[in-house]
Amino acid sequence: MGNCGQVGKEFYIEDSGGGVIVSKDFLERLVDNIVKRSVSYYETTRDYAFRHRERSMHSVVCPSIADITHTFLMEYPLKRKPSGGEQQGGFVDYLISYRKCTFFMEFKHSFFAYRNAKNPRKNIITRFQSALDQLRSIRKNEYWGLGRKDQWVDKLAFEAIVFYKGSKNKIYMSDLRGESFKSSFSELMKNKEWNSLKPNLQALWILNKRLVKPVEFSNGYEIYPAVAFVGKVIL
Repeated sequence: MGNCGQVGKEFYIEDSGGGVIVSKDFLERLVDNIVKRSVSYYETTRDYAFRHRERSMHSVVCPSIADITHTFLMEYPLKRKPSGGEQQGGFVDYLISYRKCTFFMEFKHSFFAYRNAKNPRKNIITRFQSALDQLRSIRKNEYWGLGRKDQWVDKLAFEAIVFYKGSKNKIYMSDLRGESFKSSFSELMKNKEWNSLKPNLQALWILNKRLVKPVEFSNGYEIYPAVAFVGKVIL
């Protein structure tokens, strides 16, 4: 990714049908676009779009989707029926049409103290689980006939996981020499709860060192050296 840093992606989708091929293509392009737009935002503002909460990061995710397809809606209204529950109204973050495929996509965002990979924050996993539950509760008649000319309807759970380290003093990328963000991400994904959710996309963006600067808070500093993306395609 040139001056953005290093981006690696792995897919674990065994089915090789057309919907899977399109889903892989869409997610791969989405990750790349989020990286590029996040860097563009930083270069203009010297702030990180991803260091804020989920709602703020939609400002990067939404135009990244628009770079891929103009046919999408945010906060698409629909009906849900949770397992064992009553039918209720709700919304899905994105309804997307791309290459004869319709996607329902839920996006989540969390922070990861990567030095504590063996004991991560609970909400990293529970938010991804929440996205899966939201997608699975969508009634089938909500997407029958949605396809128009589309041939497949897939559901996508997608989460950005922001790596951070806190310190009382200013810290820089050069202070992190010898630390392996790949190992930390791998350790996180070995968590037994992740195994039960079976995500089939894992991607890791290690920022170019020129982009990694300390952010000051009232009680010290934080640094953000990497962002992971975890996804699951539900066919």
